[in-house]
Parts: sequence; structure tokens; C-alpha cells
Amino acid sequence: MNRTQDTAAQSCAKPGKPLTLDEARTEIDRIDRQLAELYQQRMQAVEAVADYKKEHNLPVLQPDREKAMLEREAGYVAPPYRESWLRLLREILALSREHQQRKIHQDVVAYQGMQGAFSHMVSKTRFPGARLQNHPTFEDVIQAVLTGQADCGVIPFENTNSGLVGEVLDLLAQYPVYIREVIDQPVEQCLLGTKDATLKDVQWVYSKDQALAQARGFLEELGAQPVPYPNTAMAAKYIADAGDKTRAAIGARENAELYDLKVLSTHIMENANNTTRFLVIGREPNTEGSRFSMIVTVKNEVGALGRIIETISGAGMDMCSIQSRPRRPYPFEYYFYIELADFCDQAQIRTLLAGLEAVCGRIKPLGPYNRQEAPKDPEEKETC
Repeated sequence: MNRTQDTAAQSCAKPGKPLTLDEARTEIDRIDRQLAELYQQRMQAVEAVADYKKEHNLPVLQPDREKAMLEREAGYVAPPYRESWLRLLREILALSREHQQRKIHQDVVAYQGMQGAFSHMVSKTRFPGARLQNHPTFEDVIQAVLTGQADCGVIPFENTNSGLVGEVLDLLAQYPVYIREVIDQPVEQCLLGTKDATLKDVQWVYSKDQALAQARGFLEELGAQPVPYPNTAMAAKYIADAGDKTRAAIGARENAELYDLKVLSTHIMENANNTTRFLVIGREPNTEGSRFSMIVTVKNEVGALGRIIETISGAGMDMCSIQSRPRRPYPFEYYFYIELADFCDQAQIRTLLAGLEAVCGRIKPLGPYNRQEAPKDPEEKETC
């Protein structure tokens, strides 16, 4: 520790005049306001660093610099607070890296569907200010990412009611893209009608087949006939164009504003915690993350799948999901999607993959990534 650091640490350690409870709380509030302003200034500087790294194709994570910074900063705080100060700094560094990743990869975002689709809304919320680029199919989104038309893509991967989107999993197995982030998005489906409609007027309800199935009980009680439509956003637009109060659509609340419709009823799904998991995909893998996914094929040997699971367990990994998928065009052969939680670093990944090479036919890492949790409590149901 140099003399400046030593003096700073000692000055922090000197007790002052005891404060009353109210004085202490007032002082904490004042310091918190300063911290908020300084945090914003720091993140603005982080954005400038991200711009430089993107221009010069540099990695976000710089381990040597972070290590040197932590060693230097430790000297600015008195010993009683030093360990907690370093914990706070490590968290700030992690948030800074995450912000850099977002800044670097948010210029153009590809999604499947049309304006008002859930993929569009997730893209808009997750990447504010980015140029959003819609595509008709999931494969088109992946191709846009691979060819450089888009910096990243947003595609649905799994739903709490209907499970994995098999087509997306097949595309992940086929193309050299990686999962950069996972977003768990609550799905609030509403019944949308024309401005002059009431629930009693509705006789036909249009939407994607999964949305109709998830609202089966509501539709039976309403006495309306379900009509399948390619997706929820298209169904909402159809109702707006038709202008018929006997027809309604199941879709997101945002579609009511987008297509000048009326929300006739909210939270009409049988599962109140209906959530869809979206993937943010990119051309390059992350260097860190709390989760790790991969796709593997199993050798045609007795006990091969069991040895894969044993290898994962032996490496100290927490396997939170394993799902099979038919391996086309090979009849009755399968590949497996495996998701691991509480992952640490690249060294762990290399050790695990080295162990799996002996028991797997093919391994495709999808990369380490972080997951955003969805809020749990839905709003109260409303009807019109």
C-alpha cells in the first residue's frame, strides 16, 4: 500500500462525533444520492470503453486489468470495510461487463414475426434504442445474425405450458450460433375486440393455436368458437381490419394500443404464471455466465447416456435440464439438450468438455450465459 492509500484508509477509519439516528439516516441518504450520480457517470465511461472495444475487436473481459484494479482499490478503504468493499467492486465490475456486452451487441436486433409479437416486445424492452429487424421465420433470424445483417437475434425457446420450441432447438444444433442471454418473459394474454364490442358480443376468437389452447377454459365459458391464426399479432391486426364486434383476438395488451382495439378481458390463460423463455443469440460465445448449455449426441453403446450424466456430476456441475430431440434424418436416433446451472469460468468449461469427449459422439457448446428471472405475481383479472 502506498502512502496516499494508507492516509486515505486511515482517514476513513477515524471515528467522528457520534450521530443521532436521524442524523445518521440523513447522512446515508445524502451519500446514496452521491453514489447514484457517480454510478451513472461510471456507466457512461463504461459505454465509451465498450465503443473502443467494439471498434478494435477487443474482448469485454480483461482479467489482468480487473485484478490490478482490485489490488489498487483495496488500499483506499480501512481494514474493517475492505472485504465488503472488494465484494461491492466485483459486483460493479460484473455489471459493467454486462453493460458493455449489451452496448456492443445492440445496434441491430433481429426477431421473428411482426410488430406487436412477443418477440418484438422483448427485443424492444431488452435493447432500447436498437434498430429492430423483423423476419418471417426463425431460420431467417439466425441467417441474419450469421451474415452480419444483425448483431444479435431474439427467438422464443420454451414456454411453461407448451415446452420447448422444437424447431428452434433443431436450428441451434444445425447452425454455428451461441446463446448470449436468456430472458424469461411473463406472457399476459388478453381478449382484444373492436372499440364498440363487449364480451357478450364475441362469437369467434382468433389467435395462434397455442394461445387458443391455453385459454380453452375461458373460451368455453364465453361460448365463443376458437379460430386458429398464424400468430397473435396477425390475429389482432385482422380484428382491427375486419371491424366486426362479433370477432375478437387473443394477444398482448400492447396490441390493443398498436391496432386501436379494446381490451375486453385480461389474464385469460389457464396458467396464471404463463412464461416464455427467449434466447438472445449471437455469432460468438460469451466468456462467462452463470449457466451453460450444450447439445450432444450419444454413442451407440450400452449405458452411454448414463456415462454422460456421471461425467457432468463428477465435474461438480448442477444439471437442471436434459431433453431429447429426434436426430434427423436418422430414424429413432436422438440428440440431447443439456443445461447446467451455477457455472463459473472457461476453465470449468474446458475440463467438462474434455471429459465428455470420451463418452459423446458430438458436442456443440451453446455457450455460457446469464438468465433474467421473470416476475411472478400477475395483476388482478379485469373484464369489460
